[in-house]
Amino acid sequence: MRPALRFAPLALATVTALMTVAPPIAAQDRPNRRTLGGHSFITSSNVGDPFMGTYIRTTTGAGRALDLQVPVYDLDSNQIGTLSGNIAFVQLALAYQQRLAKWVVLRASVSGAARLGTNHVALLAEGAAAVYGGTFGATFRLAETERFLLSAIAEGRSNAIYAISPLTFVINAIEGGTADSTTGLLDKGDNWRLIGGLRTAYAFAPWIGIMALAEIGPATRFFEDESGDRNTGQFSLGGTISLDLKPGTNVPIGFAGSVLYQSESDRGDDLVGRQTLFGLGVFYTGRHDLTLGLETGFQRFDQRGLDSKINAVQIRLVLRYDF
Repeated sequence: MRPALRFAPLALATVTALMTVAPPIAAQDRPNRRTLGGHSFITSSNVGDPFMGTYIRTTTGAGRALDLQVPVYDLDSNQIGTLSGNIAFVQLALAYQQRLAKWVVLRASVSGAARLGTNHVALLAEGAAAVYGGTFGATFRLAETERFLLSAIAEGRSNAIYAISPLTFVINAIEGGTADSTTGLLDKGDNWRLIGGLRTAYAFAPWIGIMALAEIGPATRFFEDESGDRNTGQFSLGGTISLDLKPGTNVPIGFAGSVLYQSESDRGDDLVGRQTLFGLGVFYTGRHDLTLGLETGFQRFDQRGLDSKINAVQIRLVLRYDF
């Protein structure tokens, strides 16, 4: 047996023993990039944060969209009523941010989501859809004190959608008098966003802090509107309140409440215009470099061409590790 292989079992046993007995290497000594004024902020997956650290984050979620109103047309394409349906969806996301200097970080993310009608109305009208995309951007520190941080962000976002709608297919076939490549069952679309804005955080005490953002920029829709135009703009305004019980009670539990308004939904397809999103999460705060928790969300979407809104509920598992 070679000398290196002879000592491999001993080396493996030594490393395993050290990992079992010793705490994470200098976990408490590493600079915590989410701390201001002694408060370790709990970041929401709904609202972007202004912090300048390196991290990786995964998000896994599922939910349902309720009270979807599906228009019903006659053979002359006149709307004669609406029917109600529900949609189920799942989502996955992975984000990474890299600190380049004290004043700048770069980040990238990929995400995907799928939806499916859960009753005969929604299944016929909306069928199934898959959306995937990514973002790439940077954050620049503008000002920082012991309790306050102000950053500027610049970010590009793009998504693609593949959707199957049996009802739309039938309507297009009737209007065109035939079914061919122009009335295909599968619709494909894409959009993009170029966003700039400000993000800020302030710690009132070691157990409470707030974050806020305001972002704006040009955008496109997945599909053309009634006038044949895809160009639009997006304005986002949101905030988060972060509560940590550990500083006062030694209980490693924290809470994050969030709200986000978007004039044009980031991931909205032909159904969705404006959205308002509310979130509430409970998180483990026993380690400064780890965020782990469950976050629930409630969303209200505008439906294009209809006065009624879609109400969606969801739950997400959020895991973030700060290096």
